[in-house]
Amino acid sequence: MKKDKKLYMTIVWLICLFISIDVGNHALQFFENIGLNVWGARAVGAIACVLMGTIFYYLWIKKVSEKN
Repeated sequence: MKKDKKLYMTIVWLICLFISIDVGNHALQFFENIGLNVWGARAVGAIACVLMGTIFYYLWIKKVSEKN
């Protein structure tokens, strides 16, 4: 039973990780296309990725880990 909980938490972390990376990539592509400097666009993409990960942590991962 404990192994199932760890597997579930791993899957939750991976889903959050991939979605956060995808949001960061979309932000990067958007700001590159509007003509922003590539380093500025990368910084904005990284910040978007970190913000999305933080939001997922506080709204989903923390609640799931408290239940288990």
